Amino acid sequence: MVAEDAGGDGASPRRSHPHPPVASTRWDSGGVIDSHRISVAPMLECTDTHFRRVCRLLSRRAHLWTEMVNQDAIVHSWRTKPEMLAYGDEEHPLTVQLGGASPERLAQAASICDGEYRYDEINLNCGCPSARVVNKKDADKCFGASLMRDPEHVGECLRRMREAVDVPVTVKHRLGVRPTEKSTDDSTDSYAFVTEFVDAVHQASGVNHFIVHARAAVLSGLSTTGNRTVPPLRHEEVHALCDDFPSLGFSLNGGIETMDQAAKHLASGKLRGVMLGRAVYRNPSILAEVDARFYGDMRGPLLERYAGEGAATGEGELLRTEGEGATRWERDGFFPDADDSVDSNTFQDDVLGSRRAFFRVDDGVDPCVTRRDVLDRYAVYGDAVVRMNGAFVSKFPKALTTPRCVAKAINGIGHGARGGGSFRRRAEKEFGEWTARLLAGESADALSFADLVGKCAGEIHPDDLDAPLTADLSKSKAHRDARYGGHDTAVSLDDVER
Repeated sequence: MVAEDAGGDGASPRRSHPHPPVASTRWDSGGVIDSHRISVAPMLECTDTHFRRVCRLLSRRAHLWTEMVNQDAIVHSWRTKPEMLAYGDEEHPLTVQLGGASPERLAQAASICDGEYRYDEINLNCGCPSARVVNKKDADKCFGASLMRDPEHVGECLRRMREAVDVPVTVKHRLGVRPTEKSTDDSTDSYAFVTEFVDAVHQASGVNHFIVHARAAVLSGLSTTGNRTVPPLRHEEVHALCDDFPSLGFSLNGGIETMDQAAKHLASGKLRGVMLGRAVYRNPSILAEVDARFYGDMRGPLLERYAGEGAATGEGELLRTEGEGATRWERDGFFPDADDSVDSNTFQDDVLGSRRAFFRVDDGVDPCVTRRDVLDRYAVYGDAVVRMNGAFVSKFPKALTTPRCVAKAINGIGHGARGGGSFRRRAEKEFGEWTARLLAGESADALSFADLVGKCAGEIHPDDLDAPLTADLSKSKAHRDARYGGHDTAVSLDDVER
């Protein structure tokens, strides 16, 4: 599924755009801009449905990805654990990434993702360097980056996947693999090797979109974190692949920290897209400029948001839940079926499993202009999730698994703002109070995620909370550097970009 044409109501800017939209490429056709121009990378324990919905509040155009999901988990558990592949329809365009090495089971998993869940695209992971997937005792069960050593097998996996579905199938891989960091064997880590890999995979499968993490993967002796930083970046080799395989599409991943860097890579018109991972998770607000800058979405409020002209809105208390007063986003909501109830196990099985949207992101809905806007809308979503999981919250008052997952998705909203670190720490304090209240016999119905978010938001300086998302927070950075010695305390990111 690709993003819509940027056409619109003809609204004209009140001042020139600070960054002209990136020129179209051969992947754009019929006035439609390819959705892959900017993608948010799959990240384990990060890019769940909650975080993806946060991303969609900031950009309705960027292409989103799930976490990597194991082929066997899908084949054996998709009926009993529908939340494993759950998403909301507002998350489109959306790619599901599969991990595995069996052509038969990958094809079956792909068929489920397409036929039962209707993902826009299915991807095979050939880049994960985790020892848990590349160094299994049974070599036949190894997958991730280790698959690059057998391009013919990768091609067969992808061929079977393509035959099983009606949507595009892609592959995400590294530039090569090395057995150890200090190994002098570069037979599987050179430009010649990656060109052979691409050619063999394409010839065997017909796959024509390759998402390339521009580093080699070290299969032993280096942690997953080290695999993101130690092997040197080789962006130029991804650009060279575009020249050597002009009929194929390549998206660049790895080491892209800002939208300015993304724009520079896209400027040649050769790349199909750029993928950002940790930079977005650390600071989701960088997505606020994506729609206008990369997709030409210049419609009124979106233009104002990008140009920094959006006035602070929604000052005061965070929005209350439905029934306690109208909001600017009163169309948001799951609108559950009649048999859905607060204390039944319906959220995971019925609401998420059926792909119900919560946020309305169409042309007639005001976009989020400030951090307060994002938190306002997300707080109502969080309340709905917590209420519909009330039975589990009551049963496991110390774990509070669902509320914590929902809260984790907005950790980065305070990035760069004064009080951003306190924003995250306040959530932990509030969850401690939730546990105490539940253990004292209080009903889960009395818990309010919106109140929790409101208290956390109170830790952020109001000027930063109500500043446009694209505003320069240099004063905030100076304040933070003076207090913490230049270390960002808003998000501690140990999660792995796949």
